[in-house]
Amino acid sequence: MIAIALGVLIVSLDGTITAVANPILAKDLGASLAGLQWITNIYLLAMAATLVLAGKLGDRFGRRTVFLTGIVGFAFASAAIACSPSVAMVIVGRLGQGLFGALIITNALALLRTLFPAEKLPKALSLFASLIGASSAAGPLIGGLLIEHTSWRWAFMINVPIALGSLAVGLLVLPRRHVADSTPFDLAGSILLAAALLPITFALIQAPEVGWTNWIVLALLLVGVIAGAAFIVAEKRAVDPLIPMRLFADRSITLGVVLTIISFFSLVGSLFFVLLFLQQINGDSPMTAGLHILPLSIANVAASSCSGWIIAKYGSRPALIVGMLSSAIGFILFTGVNPHGSYLSLAIPFTVLGLGVGLVMTSSVQAVLGNAAVEDAGPAAGTHQTSLQIGGILGTAVLGAVMASSVAGKFGIAMTANGVPGSIADELSGDAARTVAQGVTPATAQAAPDTVTALQAATETAFMHGMHTTMWVGAGISLLGAVISIGVKRGRVVEGAQSVH
Repeated sequence: MIAIALGVLIVSLDGTITAVANPILAKDLGASLAGLQWITNIYLLAMAATLVLAGKLGDRFGRRTVFLTGIVGFAFASAAIACSPSVAMVIVGRLGQGLFGALIITNALALLRTLFPAEKLPKALSLFASLIGASSAAGPLIGGLLIEHTSWRWAFMINVPIALGSLAVGLLVLPRRHVADSTPFDLAGSILLAAALLPITFALIQAPEVGWTNWIVLALLLVGVIAGAAFIVAEKRAVDPLIPMRLFADRSITLGVVLTIISFFSLVGSLFFVLLFLQQINGDSPMTAGLHILPLSIANVAASSCSGWIIAKYGSRPALIVGMLSSAIGFILFTGVNPHGSYLSLAIPFTVLGLGVGLVMTSSVQAVLGNAAVEDAGPAAGTHQTSLQIGGILGTAVLGAVMASSVAGKFGIAMTANGVPGSIADELSGDAARTVAQGVTPATAQAAPDTVTALQAATETAFMHGMHTTMWVGAGISLLGAVISIGVKRGRVVEGAQSVH
């Protein structure tokens, strides 16, 4: 468990730690906005496209071997980023982190499914889920501390000693498994899955920037859908498929995947704008913004720890329903947040949201892994983790569009209400809304000080309107998740991954 936990820690941390490193990277290496986007997005693209394949590689070559290979590779990629002299080298290093991170995270889940008996599996998975949630939420805090007191390079170099600890323990305690498999590898499935996930993921990342009707976005989505349909056909014919379609014959596995997407759609998409609010509107430093998120991490760990017992006794369904309802309440509470409020005004919604996410993440992974046969642990783990990544990317893209639309509709009204001169309001009525959606006051030439103040007030009003709208959407999606959770099988998981009804 220690070996697996340390590996999971570095992957989860690096999913969010760059959020606070980006401004410093721009200054130190001269990164453009496009460069900063690629530093974040190449990691997501690499992970999303290879998570399922990583599970299959573990089945074929041994989960211990592939997991530890991922640990070593992730450490080298992190060290390369820390020593990078250019943005291009950072992007290449992040690509390596994504590829090796997929080997780690998928095979960590598969190892848990294999090594822990059914009666202990919920507790093991609850620890796994709490690590994912807590380390993801703690990324901005740890990154802020390291950047403010050392350098942005240590935000990546910190992975090396953690990886060495995971490698040392893993070599000692993780069991070897003799692999003698002559079944033809599903090469066609691997290619088609990547051909489906890469264009769809890239299109979702680019859509908020260039627009959902942009021909490139539409073409990428079409290519991804066609490749996805071809992948399903190929998997039904494959001797040893990358993703056995029989997995989705179990409704709990199917709904577990759907609920993972819903949970991370709401969480990642909404928190993206909360972090912007803290740093751009509230004016918090990266470390202070991280401290605001601390209640989310603590509540997440607490809920994940308790949910193992709940799942073992009552099954996944009650934890999923309560978790989704708690998430919805958390998002609703965020609609009452205003700039420059007290720490408690943010701590309460963060705590409620953290409790909900902790329950959902543990019980959704239990619904997927606990109902999959041991021999399907690798594909099931890869499918779950891929759904997590897709949910996060979807949340940022879709809620980004909601944010941009809400801000565009409100900014003109807010400028008029705050007394911005009509000529300047007309000048800023177009593309400026995109800047405002990031919490930044648009610049205008030769504006008087009182006009600048009025623009700042209008920006704050429009941004808060947009953020509150995204929170209402997150609440609605979470309520939908609560309804879907009713369909998850109620019984506890017993040996052989069969459920007692």
